Amino acid sequence: MSCLLNRFKAARRVSTPLIAIRTPDPASTIETLVCGFEENPPPFLQWDVIRGLAGVSEAGNSALALFGSEAIEVSQNPVEALILAAKLPERSILFLHNSHRYTEQPAVAQAIWNLRDLYKSNKRTLVLLCPVLCLPAELVQDVWVLEEALPNSEQLATLVRAQYECAQATNSLPDLCEAVVLHAVDATIGLFAFPAEQAIALSITPDGLDIPSLWERKRQMIEQTPGLSVWRGGETFADIGGVQNAKTFLTRLVNGKEPPRAVVFIDEIEKALAGSMGDSSGVSQSFLGTLLSWMQDKEAQGCLFLGPPGAAKSAVAKAIGNTVGIPTISFDLSGMKASLVGESETNLRMALDVVQAVSQGRALFVATCNSLSALAPEIRRRFKEVTMFFDLPDSEERKVIWDIYLRKYGVSLDGMEDENLVLPPNEGWTGAEIKQCCELAYRLDCSLVEASAYIVPVSKSAADQIDNLRSQAQGRFVSASYPGVFDKNRLNPPSNTRAFGKE
Repeated sequence: MSCLLNRFKAARRVSTPLIAIRTPDPASTIETLVCGFEENPPPFLQWDVIRGLAGVSEAGNSALALFGSEAIEVSQNPVEALILAAKLPERSILFLHNSHRYTEQPAVAQAIWNLRDLYKSNKRTLVLLCPVLCLPAELVQDVWVLEEALPNSEQLATLVRAQYECAQATNSLPDLCEAVVLHAVDATIGLFAFPAEQAIALSITPDGLDIPSLWERKRQMIEQTPGLSVWRGGETFADIGGVQNAKTFLTRLVNGKEPPRAVVFIDEIEKALAGSMGDSSGVSQSFLGTLLSWMQDKEAQGCLFLGPPGAAKSAVAKAIGNTVGIPTISFDLSGMKASLVGESETNLRMALDVVQAVSQGRALFVATCNSLSALAPEIRRRFKEVTMFFDLPDSEERKVIWDIYLRKYGVSLDGMEDENLVLPPNEGWTGAEIKQCCELAYRLDCSLVEASAYIVPVSKSAADQIDNLRSQAQGRFVSASYPGVFDKNRLNPPSNTRAFGKE
């Protein structure tokens, strides 16, 4: 018996009159509850704005017949339907579809509240079905809230086998091995039964179950949530030069005990939550409180990457998932904001629900930050795993970065073919600027020295900002490049423009 059904029956035993169930698949929820009352079933009815009141079971149809056709015709109006609901026979259960669309209306809220004592007296129940829940103040204390759990791994495996066997009955398909079933479960974990069933059915090909297609359908479903997208780049740590301490720590973290099942990437978090300490609209303040409370309640892991622009913070964050084969979800807080505080917070809560589902409760949040001045102190406390400082790469790190991007773009150095190839002067360059130089040389069909004339490194354009960041990080944050805390006085090896020979 499902957890939802157990809790629902427990509420019915004590005659709980008003219940809200958060579910994205109301049809499945209704079926689960109706099938759970096989012995002496009560009258089941449902309401939606198109069909009005309708019976779900035989007893429900009989109860509805007591009202007559004229009364049923006006039941498309939610208030009229709730007035009629007061006359339902004892033990009746009425499901109200998409209740979040109507509960903010004063008349609807009052009509629901009016049923409280009437329904409690003879074990009737009004069930508010909704994907997200935002109850008005007058109902908050009177509605018992339940949530339909996601299918677990065993249930999804059963669903995969059932769908495949159904397709195999009418098509010539290869046998389904357990390894493919496990991969399919990984690709559908976090989805409810109906969308998982549809994704599996659409991913069955004459060659068997197409796992990449299943992952893509899951990504598309995630991206239907405002502010969420799945990073589709193929970069791994092998594609990033330098920052060895960061890569070592993160590799151990994602391969350790209770490893994360998804990476949640928040880019430039200080800008996304700008004004949280003085925002008159309340949106940023609400976002900050909701996000940090959620991370604390769920004991989510969090890493904070601080450093100047172009220092590989985002590159490292995006590469974590690909390195170990878990999804990386881009968490765009600005994309969740709407004109109303309540609507924005609903979007954020929906996004967090998706993260919780996809990660199976084990999400690793990674946020980048270019400045600490606009960052609320409590954010650092929630991103408790590590705060790392990404400094400008030293000469040895730059050498590795040059090697990576020269190979990627196939650029010749100054048109020279001898073994000792000369790089342009690049003291203080970031990895992003090295990439830009190689890309410009490739696109403009010119030498790296010529391309470098179009680049002003951040070490010159934002020298004061970098000095300030280094002072803030001194002895306080872990270095991304070497073990231990960051030390701005640590001597870097001297720059060498004669970098390396061709292989």
